[in-house]
Amino acid sequence: MCASCPARAKPRSVEQHRRYFALISAAFHHWPESHKRQFSSSEELRKWLQMKAGHREIGASIPLTGINKERAMLLAEASIRAAGSYAVPVIHGDVLVVFRPKSIAFDKLDHKAACALFDEVAAVIEAETGMPANNLLKETAGAA
Repeated sequence: MCASCPARAKPRSVEQHRRYFALISAAFHHWPESHKRQFSSSEELRKWLQMKAGHREIGASIPLTGINKERAMLLAEASIRAAGSYAVPVIHGDVLVVFRPKSIAFDKLDHKAACALFDEVAAVIEAETGMPANNLLKETAGAA
């Protein structure tokens, strides 16, 4: 059984889904101001965490022949934000790859895959902030 799932074995549940979103909310409210990446909403953070955890697909692959890579990156980031999208551009050699998050809808992600993703996102949160996911949830529950 995965660490983010309730102790009893069952299909993906609303309880599991709510716990995951509570973790994202807790991470958003405790996100370090010193972190190089800041987010305007918990939804933006969630999408970034999921992509960082590998739950993403390639949305575009743009050759950068004869184009300044840093300028291309800035333009891509600005365009994505202006469009209200959660994609993340990354330069791989001479190609700008734009990753977009995959869906976590119940019909798109089964229980086992959800457990794996939710655990990986918890690990990303800890790696990025130094705060264990369970501690974040306890702090947030204690403050309520």
